[in-house]
Amino acid sequence: MDRYRPLKANATLASVLWIDSAADASQLLENALLRIRAGTGLLETLTSLPLQHAHGDDFYRLILSAYLPLQDGLDLLEQLRSRS
Repeated sequence: MDRYRPLKANATLASVLWIDSAADASQLLENALLRIRAGTGLLETLTSLPLQHAHGDDFYRLILSAYLPLQDGLDLLEQLRSRS
């Protein structure tokens, strides 16, 4: 198995952000939790905002801002799961 695993969410075909599969499990978990908290925190904030005047581009930016940290967190958790 390769030591470095690319994150799934990338802006280009070439991956530039990677997970160190040899990192300590507690480091992977803490980084996953940080990203999941950031994504869910944004979604929780959005549930309390009136969005009736938002434009299509606004929705895309909001969705992307929540998606990226949640996908990164999931990638980190999947790396942890692959160890067991």
